[in-house]
Amino acid sequence: MHELAVKLNETLKGTAALELLSDYGLRMYVPKGIIVQSADARVKAKQYNATIGVALENGSAMHLPMMKAQFADTMKISDIFPYAPMGGIAALRQVWKEDMIAKNPPLQGKEISIPVVTSGLTNALSLVCSLFLEIGGDVIVPDMYWENYNLILDEQRQANKILFPIFSGNGFNVKGLDQALSAADDTVMVILNFPNNPTGYTPTNRESDEIIAVLKKHADAGQKIVLVCDDAYFGLFFDDEPCPVSLFAKACDLSQNILAVKCDAATKEEMVWGFRVAFVTYGGKGLTGEQLDALTQKTMGALRGCLSSCSMPGQSIVLKAMSDPGHAEAKAVGVKKIGQRYFLLKEALKKHSKEDCLKALPFNSGYFMTFWCKPDAEVLRNTLLDKYQTGIIRNDEHHIRLAFSSVDDDKIEGLVDTVYKAAAELS
Repeated sequence: MHELAVKLNETLKGTAALELLSDYGLRMYVPKGIIVQSADARVKAKQYNATIGVALENGSAMHLPMMKAQFADTMKISDIFPYAPMGGIAALRQVWKEDMIAKNPPLQGKEISIPVVTSGLTNALSLVCSLFLEIGGDVIVPDMYWENYNLILDEQRQANKILFPIFSGNGFNVKGLDQALSAADDTVMVILNFPNNPTGYTPTNRESDEIIAVLKKHADAGQKIVLVCDDAYFGLFFDDEPCPVSLFAKACDLSQNILAVKCDAATKEEMVWGFRVAFVTYGGKGLTGEQLDALTQKTMGALRGCLSSCSMPGQSIVLKAMSDPGHAEAKAVGVKKIGQRYFLLKEALKKHSKEDCLKALPFNSGYFMTFWCKPDAEVLRNTLLDKYQTGIIRNDEHHIRLAFSSVDDDKIEGLVDTVYKAAAELS
């Protein structure tokens, strides 16, 4: 094992975080290679700097004029063309942390890491799973989950997925989570995605507290848990039903046996899907700043090993936008527009409430809602495509997903009517 990895592991000695690291995670470190040496040179090499593989001219990155012309005049060359720092632009990482705390008041005064920038939410989840999920290890997820989990959990980590039904009646299945934890190993990863893809459900305040109580019960009994909060759609709350606080905010100082990890992104929160700017943040009861930094360095090392660093222009634009005085107001307008589609969908579903060919699963937030369907879901999907020129997603044999976020207001009712019509024809 590399001496730098050994040093980081020594820093984490005595914590659940060390025990929760996979073999890969234990071996990970930030190499003192080109990136670190170049950073040293930027500070000290005032005369000559021949460290990093970037073409410079008079101290600025060389570039094609037509490339620079694609960006606003307010964008400096240094915001666009150079490599981004490993782990992300420092100012962006700080702004994201401050924004996270503002949106999650329970985080005030709690010790959490500085977020690490990753290339999208998928990259964030993949890095976290490689670091904390051993090959073949136990991971608990609800039975309704984003399909990319299969590629990460099954193909990359060959994990033992322990599934539980996401719903009990019209709410989150807290008892199912409790039973899944009881069936898992002494060390386990739990991934909870709220608002959920594909169902569009976020636990209520009461359910959120119950989830936290279940996690604490098992942690107090000695089980070591990595709680991964997939907050890809965080903030897309349109009424008072969903709990507006991330589970991360409640779990990051819950127990010394729980390592809380927040994976979130500018992708949906800032409506910049193609920028691929996401974040990984750590918290755990009793973890010192030095220990949180050790976890951050391991994450940066894993990032260095697969991507090196993330998009500089994307980070620069997000940072500038989030620093704009009108940012909060503009963001609220966007969320309100999606919320209008949510309320129109709720209204459109009412006139079909007595039809049994489709059953809407609970949804209260995010981009999506899911139907249980009586006919075969793939047959329904193809019928909607071929006969009605309507696209939906098949989740499994009897579930389909609608992304109401991508449908204009005046088409919501027609979409619902069409899906019910096709389902009725096939039932």
